[in-house]
Order: sequence, then C-alpha cells, then structure tokens
Amino acid sequence: MPGYFAKNEQHRRLVLKALLWITLSGGLFFSVINLLHDNWLLAGLEVGYAAVSLYLLTIVDRTHNLQLLTAVYLLPFFSIMILALAQPQTTFAVFAWIQSIPIICYMLLGLRLGMYGSLLFVGIGLFVFSRRFSSDELLQNVEIIANLGLASLAVMIFAHIYERSRILNEQRLTDQATTDSLTGLPNRLKLVEVFERERAHALRNGTPLSLVFVDIDHFKQINDRFGHEVGDRALVHFAKVLAQRLRVNDLFCRLGGEEFAVLLPGSKATQAREIAESMRERLAAQPLAVDDSMLPMTLSAGVACFGLDGQSLDELMLAADRRTYAAKRAGRNRVITREDVETVMDQAGTDQT
Repeated sequence: MPGYFAKNEQHRRLVLKALLWITLSGGLFFSVINLLHDNWLLAGLEVGYAAVSLYLLTIVDRTHNLQLLTAVYLLPFFSIMILALAQPQTTFAVFAWIQSIPIICYMLLGLRLGMYGSLLFVGIGLFVFSRRFSSDELLQNVEIIANLGLASLAVMIFAHIYERSRILNEQRLTDQATTDSLTGLPNRLKLVEVFERERAHALRNGTPLSLVFVDIDHFKQINDRFGHEVGDRALVHFAKVLAQRLRVNDLFCRLGGEEFAVLLPGSKATQAREIAESMRERLAAQPLAVDDSMLPMTLSAGVACFGLDGQSLDELMLAADRRTYAAKRAGRNRVITREDVETVMDQAGTDQT
C-alpha cells in the first residue's frame, strides 16, 4: 500500500540521516586517532567517507531511489569496518562496530536484504577477527569465536524480530486507518490515496478513469422500521453483494452512512454505466433476509468521468453526487450518467406538466 510504503521510506530516510551524522563525526574523530598511530590508509579512508557522508546529507531528502543510495553507501561503509579490523595497528575493540551491522542492515534494507547483508559482513568480520586475534590455545580460540558468533547471531535475530514486528504493526495501523470497520471496505481516506495514484496514471498514459457515487434507496426507512442492527446488516449485505461484480483493480469504498463510491480505472462512461447497472441489478435480485421475510434493496447511482467532469476527486464526487440526486428524483433504482441528465430533466418536466 502506498501510504504504508511512504511511511516506511520516511522511517528509513531518518535512520540513514542518523547514520550519516554518526559516520561524519566518528570518521573525523577516528581519523585523528589513526593518524596518531601512523595508520595513514585507514585515516584517509575515514576522512574520505566522512566527506561522502557530508555530501549525502545534502541530498538524502531529495533522492527518489533511497534503497539504491543506501546499498551503494553501506557496501564501502561495511568494507571499511572490515579493513579497520584487519589493520595491525587497531585493537579488537573495532569488532564492536561489526556488531552494529545487523541493526543497520535491517533498519535500512528491510528483512530480506538485511538478513543477507548481516550474514555476509558479520561472517567476514568473524573470520577476520579469528585470523588476527587467534591464540596458541585452540580451546580459547573456539571460546572467543563462539561467544562473538553467538552474540552477533543474537543481535541479528533481535533486529530481525524487531523489524518484522515494526512492519506488521505499521501495516495493521495503516489498514485500520483506511478500512471501514463495519463493512470491511476501504474508506474515504483510502479513496483519496488510490485516486491520486490512478489520476497520475491516467494523465501519464491517457487512460480513462471513472467514479460512481452509489446511495442505498430508502435506507432511513430500513433503520426506522427494523432498527439499527438490521440497518448495519443491510450495509454489510450491500457491500458484499456489490463487491462480487467488481474487477480486481476497481476500488469499492464506503464514504459514510449509506453512501458508497466505486473508482473504476480504465473505464469510460459507458463501461462505468454498465458496471453500475450490473451492480444495481445484482442488488435488486438479492434481497436481505430479515427474520422470515425478504427485504428488497435498491440503489441509485451517478457516474462521473475524469477530464469531462473535473480533474480532482472533489470535482468528480460533486458531479457524481448530483447525478445520484437526479436518479433519486427520477424515481430511484437507476443509474445516471452525464448524457442521461438532460433526459431525466425533460421527463421530470413532462411529468409535472
């Protein structure tokens, strides 16, 4: 879902910025330490990568391919860690930075790439450590590597669990915010989100886009006659029956009360009318069972088309809503398009005469 992905990218952008600041300050600090130890190679690399970090801080908020930028940045970043561990002038304390690799990988690269990156670079780090700091006693070597290996594995497991839980929680919260709790349909917030994506697609490719505003006929009478519990059942029944007619890419959502909308990507007015008529016929053919009787349900709908009726969602909603009102004035249980409005008005004038 776009909303979820946008939030996730914002999270990773903030994490990357924090890492860049740490790399900038840490690189400058440790370059001085390494110069004091006459380790010119490592000092030069650290100064150079501090400069790279400073540059990336100026573009990280503008980049459109954050994951690629992150991967390109992390590869030499982790390599410098491994190189620092392998340098004879450094101490075993450098391995503490190797332990941070799983956390950085999972927070910036996600579950799959985070796992692969962690296994690769932590594994190389353990190998370099074992080669450089091995002692003459085999048991002691095994004990050191086992402790470091298990500690690294624990960090990686915890990072994996945390990142997976964070992703699932964000998805759940996003779903709750964009879903109607009664019918399980997407709500107005989801409609706004999807419309912006489909609008951009329609403008880019010149494809049609239609919106159908749907209103349940005489819904207030259902509530007044049978109570709100049956009214809620009627809404659920309505949503279930109409959803069966729609295509995979169509978005059927509840706006509130007895008002619904259907966004139809790739559909012209004639196609949108056919779909709306099919929904109307399907609903009329499947009444709601109430106690021992069947409660008939009908709908009125108005169709609006992107471009002809406006460029924004509000403009399309207004046009479709007006046509739905015209359908109700004309006797309900019908679908009204742009072309039908004049006919309906003429019929209304004839009836009044």
